[in-house]
Amino acid sequence: MNASAVKPRRRRQGGSAARRAAIASAAIVHHPEIRRGIPLMEVTNREGVELIHDFAMRVVEQIGVEFQDAESLALWRKTGAEIDGDLVRLGRDELLELIGKIPSSYRHHARNPERTVTVGDGHTVVSPSYGAAFVRDMDGKRRYATLDDLNALQKLNHMASTVHIAGGPIVEPVDVPVAHRHLHMAYSGLKFSDKPIIGNVTARERADDTIEMMKLVFGDEFATNNCCTTSLINANSPLVWDETMLDALKVYAANNHAVMCSPFSMAAASTPASNVGTVGVVLAEALMAMALTQIIRPGAPMLFGVPAMTVALNSGAPVHGSPDSAMVQFLANAMARFYDVPHRAILNVATSKSGDMQAAYDSMWGLFPAMLSGADWLTMAGGMLEGALTVGYGKAMIDFEQLDAFYHFLQGPDFSDLDEVFEVTKMVGPGGHFLGETHTLESNLFIFESQHNNPYEQWELDGKIESEAVGVRKAKRWLERYEPPPLDPALDEALLDFIARRSAEIPTTF
Repeated sequence: MNASAVKPRRRRQGGSAARRAAIASAAIVHHPEIRRGIPLMEVTNREGVELIHDFAMRVVEQIGVEFQDAESLALWRKTGAEIDGDLVRLGRDELLELIGKIPSSYRHHARNPERTVTVGDGHTVVSPSYGAAFVRDMDGKRRYATLDDLNALQKLNHMASTVHIAGGPIVEPVDVPVAHRHLHMAYSGLKFSDKPIIGNVTARERADDTIEMMKLVFGDEFATNNCCTTSLINANSPLVWDETMLDALKVYAANNHAVMCSPFSMAAASTPASNVGTVGVVLAEALMAMALTQIIRPGAPMLFGVPAMTVALNSGAPVHGSPDSAMVQFLANAMARFYDVPHRAILNVATSKSGDMQAAYDSMWGLFPAMLSGADWLTMAGGMLEGALTVGYGKAMIDFEQLDAFYHFLQGPDFSDLDEVFEVTKMVGPGGHFLGETHTLESNLFIFESQHNNPYEQWELDGKIESEAVGVRKAKRWLERYEPPPLDPALDEALLDFIARRSAEIPTTF
């Protein structure tokens, strides 16, 4: 490459304030699914994977898993399973035959086809926070979440570049009756975003209602034969699946919608005080639930997932963010690859009560293993505090930037412009600097919009603002800039009519 081919130098204009303003007002970008450009990180070898597999198979064959649901037990009776009350034991060969029917990837459809994503087979997607009862609001106050919070957080997640999925239950809107919340959660995801949505699992009827709303969006035949929601069910670890979770699982599987079968592991409490033992137990739980779906509808998409918590032995409280929880994430993903099923991991969950230094460290212990292990579905994109009891507006925005940074990092090194880099280096020469070069100004070096990179004196003049407050400012700016994605008025009216009719039919008291 000749020096003449290098773009001419140009002067930097506007300074750091202008650049920050340009970044803050930049157009919203929607990244496609994450495709890795770097190798996976492994924490064990094939022998370790097979030891965990054998442990899980011994649990299934010798101990068994409880299915506290008559319909599920009737399905198991069609197989060679040994059933004793609610306890189901199954031979490993038959279990693996059922697991082998689960696809290694699936398409999760959005109402906007441009937002439809592939999950698995090297495609990773990121989904929002999930299920929190509280928010840490713009004033730093912890309070119960409302429908307005659900909608606002839905908007922020829609605008986040590296969040591919809408809600669902980003938070629990406590100002809406429990029996009606699922309707408003689904509508919020469809109204304020055009990304794929998460289904409701808190009762069979609520899963049915979610499917009916998907039929309004996609049509009856499409919505019962294609994945239009991905949902999350939890086992009552150790080794119990209850009727409520199983009811939702059966509804979604029958309609070919994906479900994350995710045991609720807390090492040293609901699972053994061992990262290897924890993975062995949760595998037995998850694989049995996933296998059940293949009796209902062979080929229905399913995911294996584990929240990977430990317990603080000095208090008994669940802990997100520790080296042992990270180890569980790595091991769980290795096992998912062994069975060739998609895997769900957890990202930015903190046990901290505010968006402080502890929250950052807690989140990183989830973010790093989830990203580096190659998980296919990443939950809890932004804002999770108090071990997932609270979503913080400020922390959510800082977390979104970390997701963008990992998206950049996972692309791997870029060798495409080495010739140009050499010519620029020759042009600058010994003792020069690269700041003013066109190549520098047009590079894609990642910039954290919200980081304080100015000198101390400038930070002091700007008010000594801490990171969480910076995130709150950004959340306010984003909500001012939010533009709703187009929604057909006829579809909007049909969804609102359905919500009104079902709300009139469903009693608000138990």
